[in-house]
This record gives sequence, structure tokens and C-alpha cells, in this order.
Amino acid sequence: MAGYVLVPLCTNSVLCWTRPTFAKRRTMKIGASTIPHRKSPLTRELLKVYVDAGIESLELCDYHPNLDFDDAGFCGLVADWLRELGLHLNSIHIHLRHRDLACDLASLESAQHQRAVNTHLTAVDFAAELGGCILVTHDIVIPEPGEPESVSRRAAFVEGIRAVGAHAEAGGVRIALENLGSGYTREPERLVSLISEIDMSNVGAVIDTGHRHLSGDPGAALRKVGEYLMTLHLHDNHGGKDEHLLCGRGAIDWVDVMQALRDVGYDGVFMYEISRPEDLPALVENAQWIQGG
Repeated sequence: MAGYVLVPLCTNSVLCWTRPTFAKRRTMKIGASTIPHRKSPLTRELLKVYVDAGIESLELCDYHPNLDFDDAGFCGLVADWLRELGLHLNSIHIHLRHRDLACDLASLESAQHQRAVNTHLTAVDFAAELGGCILVTHDIVIPEPGEPESVSRRAAFVEGIRAVGAHAEAGGVRIALENLGSGYTREPERLVSLISEIDMSNVGAVIDTGHRHLSGDPGAALRKVGEYLMTLHLHDNHGGKDEHLLCGRGAIDWVDVMQALRDVGYDGVFMYEISRPEDLPALVENAQWIQGG
């Protein structure tokens, strides 16, 4: 990590750094995914935990056992909680294939494809009722180039996302396609190609730094997606497995990540996706150091 000197921090067993040599700049709004508490019900009390940790913006994870995109009453409760607590909703991370493996926007079977579109539209409507935000998805089931059905399933996915995106636009909802550490979306060039072909202003990319570190350079990935970058999933690892560590506890070059964000003019939320609830109290301090504040 050129430009940083790692030193022990006195509290929370977290690494911190000497400030980078670049000049101080406006810091980004600090956000966190609720995925560390994914096994717990989504409640006002849970969201208050994030407020108490100094989090300004949220990404709701749809793993919470009581989160139902079809439940208008629950959606209203979530809206009330966010407003009462003064929390900004940046994004909702949808894992619709986790809920139903047949939910596949790349399906070549017309009825299955339409059901997948309809399921996504339900999530879009939920997000719209919350005031509009980004829907993050990595449910992109496209075979590797050259493999059977790669071209046809890619075309089906593009068609499906266009249908979802058209519905989302009216509700102020954007869609961010996420890279994974393996499979079709591991290469940022493929995300760029997909988004370019979809060709909708409310469809872009989210770069997950940990996923990219498993197969390449996070800073280079950020520069590659460039203007398509809508939001982030920030976490660290040592390059071998998807650890979702607090930034600085792995081997990612965070100086270069920050430079890449400046290079592409990113002005969105500094969104973390860590896995350990016990790291949440250290997140704001961690973000301030990484951002050079």
C-alpha cells in the first residue's frame, strides 16, 4: 500500500494509516450495507445500530427474513424508520435467485424469463415507494464467451434488464450490475460491454473491491467502468477468498482505489459491505482515514 504506513490503532483492533500525501478533499458520505446483520429481522432497532455507529447512508440487504418486496405495509414501515432516523437510502442489494433459483433474466424460456422480469419489477416498486434508490444485482447468469448459449443468454439478459430499467426509470430507481470474483462478470470490460449495449441512463455498474481483488486490480476496474460507476461495495481480502474484511485488513491498495475514484469523478456514497457486525463501530474512522480526512 504505497503512501500509507500501517500502525496499530489503540481501539477496536483496527488498522489505521498515516494520512496520504495528496491534499485534503471533500469526503464522501459514508454508507454501510446491512449484510452483517442479514440473519436478523429488519427493524427500526437494527437501523438505529447503524445510526449510532455514525453511518449516514444505507444499503438494505434483502437477506433479512422479514423483508418481503410484496408487503406494502412493511415497505411503509421501512420508509418511516428511515425518515425518523435521518438515514439516506442509497441502495437495495437484491439476491432474487437466492429466493428463487428460477428467477433468471438470462433464461431462454419465455415464460420463465417473463416471471423473472416480473419479480424484478416487484423489487423496483418497493424501491420506488422508498423514494427511489439503486438496485444492486449480481444475478447475471451468462456463460463464458465461447460456451454454449453464451450469446443467446447474454441477449436475453440485455432484453430483461431493459424491461426492468424502463419500469424503474419512472420511479426514480437505478440499476447497478455488480462484478463477481469468478464467472462472466469477473472482468470489468464485460460489465462495460453489457451496460453499453443495454444503453439506458439508469443502468450502470457497482464495483465490489473484494470481488475484483480475487481476479484482478480494483483500481483498474474502477477506471475501466468509469462513467458507468453508480455505487461501491468496499471491503478487503488477501486475494484468495471473499473475506469481506474492513478496509486495510487485507492486501488491496487503497491509495490506488481512492485515486481511481478521483480519476473517474465518483461523487456517490462511500459504501462498505463488511461481514462482521463487530467492525461496524470502527467503520467511520476507517473511512475517514482512507479518504484522507
